[in-house]
Amino acid sequence: MKLTRRDFLIKGTALLATLGLGGPMIFAENGSPLRSPEADRGDADSSVLVVIQLSGGNDGLNTLIPYGIGGYFDARPTLRLTQSEVLAIDNQVGLHPSLTRLHALYQRGKLAIVQGVGYPKPDRSHFRSMEIWQTAEPEKMGRTGWLGRYAAASLSRNGNPLKALQIGSSAGGLAFQAETVNVPLIQSLETYSFLDPKMPKTEQNRLAKAFLDMYDPKRQGTVIRVTCERGRDAYDSVEAVRQLGGGYQAKVEYPKTAIARDLQLVVKMLAGKSGTRVFYLQLGGFDDHVQEKELHARLLKQFDEALGAFYDDLEAQGLENRVATMAFSEFGRRVKENGNGGTDHGTAAPVFVLGGKIKGGLYGVMPSLTNLDNGDLKYQVDFRSVYYTVIDQWLQGDAAGVLGKTYERLGFV
Repeated sequence: MKLTRRDFLIKGTALLATLGLGGPMIFAENGSPLRSPEADRGDADSSVLVVIQLSGGNDGLNTLIPYGIGGYFDARPTLRLTQSEVLAIDNQVGLHPSLTRLHALYQRGKLAIVQGVGYPKPDRSHFRSMEIWQTAEPEKMGRTGWLGRYAAASLSRNGNPLKALQIGSSAGGLAFQAETVNVPLIQSLETYSFLDPKMPKTEQNRLAKAFLDMYDPKRQGTVIRVTCERGRDAYDSVEAVRQLGGGYQAKVEYPKTAIARDLQLVVKMLAGKSGTRVFYLQLGGFDDHVQEKELHARLLKQFDEALGAFYDDLEAQGLENRVATMAFSEFGRRVKENGNGGTDHGTAAPVFVLGGKIKGGLYGVMPSLTNLDNGDLKYQVDFRSVYYTVIDQWLQGDAAGVLGKTYERLGFV
């Protein structure tokens, strides 16, 4: 019987349906694949970057709070947090009271906070601003992402199909976009497979052989060839996940939230010797136009508790010195609150960088709350300086090649 693409979508797992393609997975009767990719996993002790995208536009002024700077209390009569509530860093700024774990890590010297991060001629559209952060090209419509360019250049000889990963339910947009880079999206180790493991082995073999023929890389035509290459990449990533070692033992209790589950998966991958160099995660819901005080506090608490458990787990697994975690949002909020108990789209905001070898402290300068750009903060640090520092100093990659030129190195690495 001749099988069609629809047969695979019906009989395959959710991963296969999502990809719309794949590579052959031929099973022997004992369940082991007859084909196994010889993937070079690279250096298992290399530095690792975890990027967390805070989607929606996090209110930087109520995250890193300028409680000691004139203008804050006047601009936010209902959203302001008082000096007694703020987790003070110095006599001018402090963290939101929901960020207790991050505050403790700051006091230990493990958290760097870069103040007033943005870019020239800011765009207040979610979509365009996120594109700018993901492509690192504010002046034009970029077609490739900053992490895609990094992977294509600096990891080009790394044959590990898990060298870069997206974790969770949402892909990272343009961040990993590049002609020669395919980055898997993994929600859990258990569900990342091509075929239902409960399916009889003879049926798995039949489907796999038909799939091999359907996506034969020897077929002519650019579109077919690219599709087959993507299929091989997907197959190799599934096999690499299946072959991960059982190095992870749960030693830390994580909160029951999606971002905490995603961060725990990062530790599982690293403990299993995945060889991954870059992970990309998302936490959404920061578009606080209304009722911000309660909603923002709740979301920051999720972020804080998840990162706290993540860092504890990295320490427990002996991985804390290998991993740096960077959290950013596409823009901050306006200085003045609106009439609905919230804030509207703004510009500059803080970026957080956390890790065992990160030089904690404040970097950059808190923007003026009175010398504004049409009611918004004037950025003090170009976000590409953060990227440049991370690529050049932490990942030891070609930062100038990725970003098109050199930028200021910040001192947090």
